[in-house]
Amino acid sequence: MKKVLLTESELKDFILSLIAKILGVDVEKLKNKKINVDKIEDKLGDVLKNKEEESDDELEGDVDSNWMKITRKVIDKLEGGYWNPVCGHPTKGMGKSTETMFGLDRFNGNIESTENGKKFFRIIDNEKKKDGIKNFCKEWKWGYRGGALEERLENLAAKIMKHYFDRNMENYVKDNKTKNKILKNKGLLIHMSYASWNGPGFFQTFAKSLENGVKKGMSNKELIDLAIKDRANSRIRSEKVANLIRNPEI
Repeated sequence: MKKVLLTESELKDFILSLIAKILGVDVEKLKNKKINVDKIEDKLGDVLKNKEEESDDELEGDVDSNWMKITRKVIDKLEGGYWNPVCGHPTKGMGKSTETMFGLDRFNGNIESTENGKKFFRIIDNEKKKDGIKNFCKEWKWGYRGGALEERLENLAAKIMKHYFDRNMENYVKDNKTKNKILKNKGLLIHMSYASWNGPGFFQTFAKSLENGVKKGMSNKELIDLAIKDRANSRIRSEKVANLIRNPEI
């Protein structure tokens, strides 16, 4: 291997360029200035700590292979089971919701516009026909998870919401750097996957905010804080979502 010899001046420039890159400043600003070694060590420590924290929050595998875990987190922690005003379920806090299962609003969410959406509610409709609406409502109480049908319904819910997530990402996340942040960071992925349950308007708002944060050079931790702030402003289960974003456990 051929050896490359550097002059003292070239070595100094090389070291300065590395320091400038780590500190995120223009290399010219460091030249001809007295460098505070203690501050550099502190800054390096912060950078390495942030890198370690970001590594801990990095998603293992791709989104597809983790999507069922994400769906179950949303259902278990944020949405829950069945709700239908026809069955006399409590209406407080439900607004204009229609028949809903695992957070999928049958009519407001236009869920049956997809084949998987039709299959999802057909399973429930078959139970109504089999038992009669009166007996159906006795079994399918508020929050009911479907009994023996839970796994089938959960699998379909995952496919339905992956369809909406992919479409929203394509429509509203145009910046590749922002897209990579969302797809690789567990907390940001939970934030934006749940935004697909919230609706395209919320998804677009949250995506735009993250894009602005990425353009400002925010770290992953700062982007998580931004996501939680945006959630608080949206008032959609903001406290529960904040806990899940901070501790996604995917």
